Amino acid sequence: MLKKILLSMLVLTAVAQSGAQAANNAAPVKKPPPPPDYFPLRVNDWWKYQSTTGEGKVTKFDIKVISAEKQPDETIIYAVDTTTPNAIHDWYSKQKGQVLRHKEQYGDNANMVVNYDPLFLFIQNPLWGKDKDGNIQTWQWKGKGMMNVDIEENATVSGPEDVFVPAGKFSCMKVSNHVKQGGAEMVKTFWFANWVGLIKSSTQSGPVGSVTELMDWSFKPKPKPSK
Repeated sequence: MLKKILLSMLVLTAVAQSGAQAANNAAPVKKPPPPPDYFPLRVNDWWKYQSTTGEGKVTKFDIKVISAEKQPDETIIYAVDTTTPNAIHDWYSKQKGQVLRHKEQYGDNANMVVNYDPLFLFIQNPLWGKDKDGNIQTWQWKGKGMMNVDIEENATVSGPEDVFVPAGKFSCMKVSNHVKQGGAEMVKTFWFANWVGLIKSSTQSGPVGSVTELMDWSFKPKPKPSK
């Protein structure tokens, strides 16, 4: 009887060791990628940009997520600051596949504030361009801007396309936005990369234009060690 018990223990030990070895030899389980997000907003994340006008004037600025505050309806409002000579403060939320701007303030002047009504549709998120049936992703927004100026925007998405900026090469979705603002017309074009955010933008109003490019960002992947 004792021999049978010892034999059974030896068999169970061998099976356990074999299973452990097989588990060690198995390929590591890969974590599924996070859901698409073309405008990530995490507190303390930052992006550095350089803007160049048609005349060659260069301006550098940073954008940083300052805070995230949950509202009574569970909506999270993100405060985002742009550090220029006259700081720009923006408040965003993400709701139902959209990035919405609630409010914008230029500097610390309480008179230079826009409370958007309806909320300003910044982008749809995620960006997909064209579905399997050939439907193109578009949206429209109408509302009031600074000084109560009427604004109408019509956006169309295309891509993906590769974009090269000082921060590197990115696969981006392109948003072409035709804007009517206070009687003037302009074209704003944006390139967004999944899980990174705004990579490049351009604005053209008649002969006047500028281009903004990503220089660096805080949460970029660390380089893999060389073998």
